[in-house]
Amino acid sequence: MNRVIFTFLSLFVLFLFVNCINSQGTKQETNNTSNQKAQDKYADLQFTEDFFDFGSIVQGEVVIHSFNFRNAGTDVLIIKDLIPDCGCTKPRIDKDVLKPGEEGYIQVIFDSKGWHGSQYKSVALRTNSIIREKSVTIKANVVEPKE
Repeated sequence: MNRVIFTFLSLFVLFLFVNCINSQGTKQETNNTSNQKAQDKYADLQFTEDFFDFGSIVQGEVVIHSFNFRNAGTDVLIIKDLIPDCGCTKPRIDKDVLKPGEEGYIQVIFDSKGWHGSQYKSVALRTNSIIREKSVTIKANVVEPKE
């Protein structure tokens, strides 16, 4: 009689153990599927160009260049911050939220007053993109005005 009870209990414990393993595998599979779906959605900021050379400009001149970009990802792109590297450079953006495939632009305005020689000025864009921060750069050779 003890042997029958022991066998029955052993089979019952084995049955519970196998069910626990199967249910954990199903949960893990479900979690992997939802994680994969989350990874499939991403924002991706891509510039048409990220550098522009104005050539020579006269000291005191204000120049503007627009850099075009698009969201090449599958999720909404959010421009969180624009960070110029100098007070002489002002960025303006047309929109800070872009749906997948949508395009926008950032204007970089450089005031050359007080500057001379070769100048490189950048503006960083902080986003929710795959690469969190990307920059655009302008170059200008600032020359003295002719008298």
